[in-house]
Amino acid sequence: MKVNTVNVVEYNDDTILGITSFSDDEEGNKEAEDIFKRCAKENGATDEDLEAFILEDGLYETGGYQLFLVHSS
Repeated sequence: MKVNTVNVVEYNDDTILGITSFSDDEEGNKEAEDIFKRCAKENGATDEDLEAFILEDGLYETGGYQLFLVHSS
């Protein structure tokens, strides 16, 4: 059985730091966005960055750090 998820994936210097998955529904998407925002801010993103392009693109990167917000099915 397939499960639709939304995932927050963290990389640093080509190493996976973690993957956090939520159900792909309204509540899961909200939780994933909250985790994504927190991780991005902890790594230098500003509120303006997040609202302007990061959440829309589902990607934040700085130096060797990369953060993705992705859906899977």
